Amino acid sequence: VLALWAAAWEGLRNVRGGLWRPGTGSAMFYIRHAEHLPATPDGRLAGEPFPANYAPSLTVPQTGTVSVVRDFARACRPEVCNGGPLTIEIHDSVFREPDGIGKVAHLVALFLREGGHQLQLNAIDRNQLIEAQKHPELHRNLIVRVWGWSGCFVELDKVFQDHIIRRAEMSFQ
Repeated sequence: VLALWAAAWEGLRNVRGGLWRPGTGSAMFYIRHAEHLPATPDGRLAGEPFPANYAPSLTVPQTGTVSVVRDFARACRPEVCNGGPLTIEIHDSVFREPDGIGKVAHLVALFLREGGHQLQLNAIDRNQLIEAQKHPELHRNLIVRVWGWSGCFVELDKVFQDHIIRRAEMSFQ
């Protein structure tokens, strides 16, 4: 599918004369556009948000971080590398373990060895996000990755807060 996507854009020029560069990024449309779309073959139900960027669907069970990294890195193609990092939430407790940083470094190295082109890792605690929704005044400095940008969690629309919480529910430990 990605090869066909890239081929469809090959040689096309934009209004400024530059080449169009196809990518796998979802911009901010992964929530709003999905509200009106039917179910998809990956197990996403009608109306449910897409995952952010190039990441597993939020409703499809995963077998682990390494399998996700391998599956998504193999499908990376240099002709569609405009945006769309593989976005993975890992529980922030990983960094409390003595070997946590080393494990994350090995995960990044695996992604690169398997051919991945962009990886976005977020260390997150689902319970803290839920608490921030309930008591935003106590969590004004909580910064989260939304898509290609970060923001204060308590200042986001609820639909984006809920999406980030759902991503954290899938987080790998």
